[in-house]
Amino acid sequence: MSNWKKITVTRALRYLFLVLTAGATLLLLLNLSAYFGISSDGPFIRGWVTTVTEPTQPTLLPHPDGSGDFKLYNFQEQRLVMLEFADMSGLLKARYLGYLFFQNLAWVLAVFILFQVALIFRNLDRGQFFKEENTRRARRIALAVLVFPLTSYIASRILAGVTYEAGGHIITTVRPAVHLESLLLGVLSALVIFALVEIFNKGTQLQQEQDLTI
Repeated sequence: MSNWKKITVTRALRYLFLVLTAGATLLLLLNLSAYFGISSDGPFIRGWVTTVTEPTQPTLLPHPDGSGDFKLYNFQEQRLVMLEFADMSGLLKARYLGYLFFQNLAWVLAVFILFQVALIFRNLDRGQFFKEENTRRARRIALAVLVFPLTSYIASRILAGVTYEAGGHIITTVRPAVHLESLLLGVLSALVIFALVEIFNKGTQLQQEQDLTI
């Protein structure tokens, strides 16, 4: 009975993570379609910046490239920035594409992590507990967890630079503390996962030695 319950739980978790993977993939595609104006009125980028000084709101700033609107919404020190473009050519610049790349890379990593976890539970459901493939996938998850907060941090710095330039330097942005905390948590989480991977890797080696002995 206990084995039946264990198999049922692992199978349920496998399907759960597959559903989460599909949902995260859908959100990624929806975000991309909105950014590039496919499912919205036009192309844009948006995100949060932390400011020290800024003009009184409501604020409508001059666009860095002279097309569309540049809006700054006040949420105390946190500002939601939305930079709209009159056409696609305005978006196709290195810093804007760089922001979109790192901003959406976090979503790609989330999809990757969820899918790898689903594959691990697939192996567990099949009774393949100490398998080298599980160790490899866990290492990939650890690397993705390590890179995940870094992508958000880089994206926030790019957007902070755009906001600073668009405001004619009257808006002073600072490095968000929350991203530094996320970086630290990402490093610690990755180290914990790597440690667990080594434990499972040792179990895999012992299992292989036992199989050879038999």
